Amino acid sequence: MHIKNILVTGANSGIGYQTALTLAKQGHHVIIHGRNEQKVNIAVNEIREQSGNENIDSVIADLSLMTDVKQLADHIKGKYGYLDTLVNNAGSQMGKERLVTAEDHEKTMAINTFAPLLLSKLLLPLLTQSPDGRIITVSSASYNQGTSDQYLDDIELEHNYGFGRAYGLSKLYVLWLMWHLNNELQEKGIKNVTINCMEPGSALTKLGSEQAKNRPLWMKILIVLWLPMIRNPKTPGQTNAWLATSNEVRGLTGMFFDSKGRIQKENRKYYSLENDQRLWDYCMKVCAPFLK
Repeated sequence: MHIKNILVTGANSGIGYQTALTLAKQGHHVIIHGRNEQKVNIAVNEIREQSGNENIDSVIADLSLMTDVKQLADHIKGKYGYLDTLVNNAGSQMGKERLVTAEDHEKTMAINTFAPLLLSKLLLPLLTQSPDGRIITVSSASYNQGTSDQYLDDIELEHNYGFGRAYGLSKLYVLWLMWHLNNELQEKGIKNVTINCMEPGSALTKLGSEQAKNRPLWMKILIVLWLPMIRNPKTPGQTNAWLATSNEVRGLTGMFFDSKGRIQKENRKYYSLENDQRLWDYCMKVCAPFLK
């Protein structure tokens, strides 16, 4: 078996943790990303113990800050000669009040949309060094909440913020960005890097837990009612690992998978080449200072 170098963002808990654990059990070299060093160290030790695999590294970064995304990528590029797979798993939900980062970006969009794009772009040179480079990006069925044609003039929702709207749009936009990036690679003739997205379903994770007290009342009630139907994060985590390594999906690109690894047909109601380009141009403007 070829041992792969695999970076999993948001891997100290939930789906990312299960993804990293599955990959570690397969014997791969896994790089675990998280924001909190103490929590990441605990996760690394647990995964080493459970998998018997000592080849587990870690990297700390706050993905709400593009400066940190750049530093993360620089660390990876400085330490590893190639990367086989990038799993863009990290994500978050905010509360009912609009929050902005120290770099003045709406926080949901920064973490869920800008960060995966910037990290993917920055790590492409390493991914192209692999004979089978892969980018797996976790989206969400919540992208169906995104009425994007109404907000492309206000992508960071400065005037139209809503808790569900921000999350849904962030997950819709990251789909569009990954499709666009995939098309760019195909046009450039880069055939050894594939880009796919995955919808994890309703899994029990710590997504947005720090902002839970600030969620709207209707969302708190909905979460309580939905709890019996929420699955263990092990299932989407194993699917992420399968997408990251399996020969069954080698060469497949531009696909959208469900939590069980089945190819799904996306809802492209609001997608158009014009909307795609407007979003891409905006996000690349955000990323441009860090791509130099």
